[in-house]
Amino acid sequence: MTPTTNKPLPVFTFFYTDNCERQALAPVAEEIAHRGYQIQWSTNSKQYAEVGVYCEHACKPNAGFSVVLLHDLAQRHDIWPHFWHHEPWSAFDMGIVPGPAWVERWQTQANFKQARPKLGMFDLGWPKADLVYRNQETFKQEAQKLRAQLGLKYEHSILYAPSWENHGKQDEFVQSLKDLPVNLLLKQAPWSDKYRWVLNNIDEMDALHRNCADNVYVIDREISIMYCLGLADVMVSDESSVLTEALLLDVPGIAVTDWLIPDTNPPRPASVPYDYVIKTVKADLRRTVQEVLQNAGQYQQQVAHHKQHQFANLGQSATLIADNIEAALAGETHLPTPAIKAQVDIDRTTYQHAEKLAAEGDMKLSTQMMLELIKKESCCWEPYNDLGTLLVSQGQFEDAELLLEKAVLLAQENPAIPLSNLTEVYCLQQKADKALLTLAKLSKYTPNSAGSIPHIRRCMETMF
Repeated sequence: MTPTTNKPLPVFTFFYTDNCERQALAPVAEEIAHRGYQIQWSTNSKQYAEVGVYCEHACKPNAGFSVVLLHDLAQRHDIWPHFWHHEPWSAFDMGIVPGPAWVERWQTQANFKQARPKLGMFDLGWPKADLVYRNQETFKQEAQKLRAQLGLKYEHSILYAPSWENHGKQDEFVQSLKDLPVNLLLKQAPWSDKYRWVLNNIDEMDALHRNCADNVYVIDREISIMYCLGLADVMVSDESSVLTEALLLDVPGIAVTDWLIPDTNPPRPASVPYDYVIKTVKADLRRTVQEVLQNAGQYQQQVAHHKQHQFANLGQSATLIADNIEAALAGETHLPTPAIKAQVDIDRTTYQHAEKLAAEGDMKLSTQMMLELIKKESCCWEPYNDLGTLLVSQGQFEDAELLLEKAVLLAQENPAIPLSNLTEVYCLQQKADKALLTLAKLSKYTPNSAGSIPHIRRCMETMF
């Protein structure tokens, strides 16, 4: 789609804080520029933009129209799936996730407003993958150019690409593997000067390993990690998102779980909540690498399966993103790629049907429908609340308590109704301490104090 109107075209501003983020946005920026729009880059996300495209941590848009996507496939993996509680996207017009795994993550959080961009969430793929899949022959040629420039000695290569360089991890990698008949490719991320101490660590390691052996290669940090993966048979990291990007090139990833991550004090062990990554420890790194190389076919088959789960629209991501942005800017109500349907909204429709059946007297079918929602662990809070109150009327207080606690957890936006019912259940079981706690929470959501008086009275009766 190319703009044909005489109306002045909006300027697109792409915001980034380091070159990793810039690389994540670059395919979209190139596609937008190709369509005739003026683009600009900025490191100040507070700057006003006509159309702003963002990917940094926990930022707030200041734009006439705003788009947000991930800069990192493992972004905030330490808090999955509660990503949007810490990095809200509700202020943005359009949110973009890279594939089924992130769609599933979002579905568990879609009942919270922080996870709801104004126009919706869209499964449009990972733009960085376009470099590999838009023109695979061109990508292969560029990867071979890098191979020639490096002058690789051996047929097989092991890529080292950590999230952080600290505690001599790179040297541990080199010393463990340097006498194997493989190339060791050392690729650090292009950190910004804000992290001078990390850059100092990288400089120290690169100086140590440059020319240390004829099979060890220090790669320019600004080169896309994709080309490095294009040369690799195996990659080794701590917890880097490159372990996920490696799937794009069918490269098995190994995570060394006792390598430390210095984003806490004291540093913590690597966190690797990915079932598609081979996990090992420093002492076993050499053995693990050899095993993967010896069973390459088996591991690559597993990688191909996981790739489908992580990535959508390979080679088409930037095009689809640009199509949707243009359509939204034109005021179209039906975008080329529709927003993801939130399962919680689908479940709520089912619940409303069950509620209607109950009102008509068909309690058996209504209860059955609500039970089915609970069995599949729906994020819709109402079935837990309704069945909880039903169990209260039957004197099954313990089961009612479990259901109502779940309802409160899922109804965090405004849990007044399940909190009220849960307070009642605690009182009926003479759990005064819990009742008082829920009553305190309830007071935040019920500005009319008169509504709390019966609960206060019941709590007092329970306590005395």
